[in-house]
Amino acid sequence: VHGEEVVIVVADDGIGLPGQDRDRLTEPYVTHKPKGTGLGLAIVRRIIVEHGGSIEVSEAQPTGTTFTVELPAA
Repeated sequence: VHGEEVVIVVADDGIGLPGQDRDRLTEPYVTHKPKGTGLGLAIVRRIIVEHGGSIEVSEAQPTGTTFTVELPAA
């Protein structure tokens, strides 16, 4: 269907992420894990963008983080 989209929202109630970390979360090689590569969310973002969509990371209320993925429904 032209002009419609699918929106997927995933939220947790953890400790959340500081703003500067949230802004860089989908960049390659950004990680807070001692053995992490920082590629997981960067790859996810690239796949979503290549399919005409977007992913946003925001603060959940009162605590946690929210990921919002928007994809064309075509």
